[in-house]
Amino acid sequence: MGMRPSEGCGSGCAEQLTARRQPRWPRGRKATPDGRRGLEVGETVGIFGAVFGLVIALALLCALIYCGMRSQSSLLWLAATLLCSGLEIVVLTFGYETWLQITGATVLMPLKYLCASQTIRLAIGRSPSSVPFVATIAVLVCVSLVIAGMGIETVYQTLPFKTAAALALIDMLLCLGRLHRKSPLDYALLAAIVMLAVVFILRIPVYPAMEPQELSVYGLTRLEIERLLVAITAFLAPIAAFLIVAKVLGGVIASYHDRSEHDPLTGLFNRRAFDRMAAGMRQQSGVVVLCDIDHFRRINDRYGRDVGDAVIQAAGRILLDAHVSAARLGRGEFALLLPSTSVAEGVSLAVTIRTAIGSVDHPGLDAKHRLTASFGVAAFSPQEPIRDALSAAEEALSRAKNAGRDRVAIHPSGLIVPNTAPHAA
Repeated sequence: MGMRPSEGCGSGCAEQLTARRQPRWPRGRKATPDGRRGLEVGETVGIFGAVFGLVIALALLCALIYCGMRSQSSLLWLAATLLCSGLEIVVLTFGYETWLQITGATVLMPLKYLCASQTIRLAIGRSPSSVPFVATIAVLVCVSLVIAGMGIETVYQTLPFKTAAALALIDMLLCLGRLHRKSPLDYALLAAIVMLAVVFILRIPVYPAMEPQELSVYGLTRLEIERLLVAITAFLAPIAAFLIVAKVLGGVIASYHDRSEHDPLTGLFNRRAFDRMAAGMRQQSGVVVLCDIDHFRRINDRYGRDVGDAVIQAAGRILLDAHVSAARLGRGEFALLLPSTSVAEGVSLAVTIRTAIGSVDHPGLDAKHRLTASFGVAAFSPQEPIRDALSAAEEALSRAKNAGRDRVAIHPSGLIVPNTAPHAA
């Protein structure tokens, strides 16, 4: 009675037969050591194709927003980051050739994180990375490419370019972590970057596998893990991109709002902002101080508009240094709103500002020309509306000018400080 092939030849023959029954995968779809097929390209093309389309669409959107605004270069860096992420998805998911996957990972991973770090830096108002920093990343990538060209596919090949990517990732985290007065959007962006950092850390044990189909410490092949982590990164990247776009656009809106309420020459509030602040103090008590540069029109006519602007800027810096709510109302006219301040304290501040303006020295002015300013001070309260206080302060300012300028006049007492002051030039 003849034996069946599987009988009488021991476990060795059975293993050989089992091995013969293993399916032969098409090129690029290799079997794992236990006979399982790796992540099927056909099963993932839909998901990765959709993510790739989203990433590329976001990159184009960022580029279009930049072109429309003609500013915010962080959007261009973000577009470059998304483009690198899209190419990484294509190369590592659909790239059948090992050399293409190795080269793609070596170049695109550090480049993606470097572009992202520049995006973060510019979005939060910092300068781009230094040339030595960028050169270091470029050198590390070149080292990895050289090692890959030598046919070495171990940790020694991956260590340089992953170090380069880690440097850029750390730079992002430090920039966001050191940001003062973080908004909820900043915290959300920091959380997204931290999650990307976690994915990056999880990728570290993958490449040391000696063969692409060798099981890693996660129980999956290197290719399977790489594709899985790339997929996670691909889903996190659009989230981070949306947050960065929101931050950039929010910054632009805030900038436009700031310009609409500030005087471009001095940085002080303008009349619109002053009226808004005054309306918000209807139920408060305090002091309003009006200031007017003496003979400002004469300064403009005699020395020119440039010198006149410099005088206004000097007065604006003095008011900014006073750390009070100050506004520029006209060419040489300023106003200060001082809530919860007594008349005596308001007069004291006015005298201090008057002294500082008198000490301004500009090379465009004659050596004997001394800048002076006149002030009017009035109190406001819920019983004395701030609108009435402004009219009273204007009357006090007129008394100061009529008394010889370079003085502080108080409403309603009519007291003028100082009693003896040199006449304005």
